[in-house]
Amino acid sequence: MNRLLILFFSLVLLSTSSFCQDGKERLKIFDNRITPDDPNVLFYIHKNTNPNAIVYALKLGADGKINPKEPIEVFWRRYQEDGRRKKLAWLEKTFAFDFKVKSIKGKENTYAFSLIAMKGKQLFATQNKKGEPVVFTSISGKTARLEKIYLMVDDTKRIQSVLSMELFGKDPKTGKLLYEKIIK
Repeated sequence: MNRLLILFFSLVLLSTSSFCQDGKERLKIFDNRITPDDPNVLFYIHKNTNPNAIVYALKLGADGKINPKEPIEVFWRRYQEDGRRKKLAWLEKTFAFDFKVKSIKGKENTYAFSLIAMKGKQLFATQNKKGEPVVFTSISGKTARLEKIYLMVDDTKRIQSVLSMELFGKDPKTGKLLYEKIIK
């Protein structure tokens, strides 16, 4: 009887982890969260610890193209404090959410960057034909338009530590959901 129970729970766990593999079931983590509606949002990050969002947005010049001097900005949208916009603290910028950005030679209006928290993941920000902001990266080994990230953090210590990072995006050709979970 015990072997049957162990086998049953093993099958349930295996089927659950593979069911979540495509990310559809995991999208529910955003159900009760506010989607930032700031202008020119590239993508945003939610954490398990509060309803706030970290927003990455393009900065545009008077010509409507990406500002080459400061192409991307990052800030908090503090939904638990009436939705106000707030700068990231030094610690947050220095160790997690800041980025280095550079223009791509031969690709007008396109910038490469990577987040400190996602070393090794290259992101590419640009505008589509309609002038809308888009950011591309690799999700599960496929080119994807990144939409949002969910961080599972441990905040029981003085400095939070990231336990896992879930990336959600879409295949730019098919529109199919792409998902990847990175365990730290």
